[in-house]
Amino acid sequence: MSELEHYSHVIPSRRSIVDAEEAVRIRAINEDIWVEYPLAAKILGHVKYMLQLPVKHQSPCLLVHSGGGMGKSALYQRILSLYGFGRNSGATLASMTIRAKHAAGHRIFSDDLIGAVTGNMYRNSRIDDEKLSAAIVSRDIRGVALDEVNDMLHANRSDLGRNMKLIKELSGAPYYLIVIAIGTHECNEAINSDRQFARRFSRIELTPWRDEQVLRSFIATYTMTFPLKSPSDVGKPAIVKYLVSESDGVLDTIVKMLCNAASWAVLEGREEIDLDLIKKGREMPVARKD
Repeated sequence: MSELEHYSHVIPSRRSIVDAEEAVRIRAINEDIWVEYPLAAKILGHVKYMLQLPVKHQSPCLLVHSGGGMGKSALYQRILSLYGFGRNSGATLASMTIRAKHAAGHRIFSDDLIGAVTGNMYRNSRIDDEKLSAAIVSRDIRGVALDEVNDMLHANRSDLGRNMKLIKELSGAPYYLIVIAIGTHECNEAINSDRQFARRFSRIELTPWRDEQVLRSFIATYTMTFPLKSPSDVGKPAIVKYLVSESDGVLDTIVKMLCNAASWAVLEGREEIDLDLIKKGREMPVARKD
């Protein structure tokens, strides 16, 4: 039996390391990976659709928000991997993560945003409209994705208003950029600070995972990335119910428990995940002594 057939419960790209040393397998188990799920697929579909639209006087905008640990950062990175500047031919998205420094003043925020939408050709927000528009068009930038939009609230009220005004201006003539905003629930407050602009946003919330059927499909796919020597029956109702209850539906907690359980399976030589290891996965594993 070939390696590919022997470990058919593991995705093909990971089968070559099932027999690797312990440290290699544990590192692979805990790598950040992307596993699609229905709501994420819907959001990615919205982004693709928005990029295909003709130029509109008021470009469409999308706000994705959630509580902590619901996969916002992973979704943001996935959007950029598919449509980010320099990653694809055709219309692309510029990007910027809102950071603490942007609360220090409007000039810092505006210079960084102009740098983002021009591919760092310009980093001065005082650039005239004609040069800015030409730079955006020359790079085929159709929109901008903004992460941690909730952190805009750290700016004072005046700077918040000016920052939102700049984003609104970029979504209108002569730039017509679509805006993808991602953050915690508080980013609704930032967006709503400009009521006229807020009306342009479609809003989607990443809600806690309560649907056991959707979660069962997700964890079945996720665990196929683990280089374990035996298949794991993680779709059992007791395992799914336990994950929902223990995590309170928080995706980050679910993923950590799965990764910890898989790591324990390697460390203890059990090579498959069961409910006992899922429970043990509430805590970080302890490496073997040398």
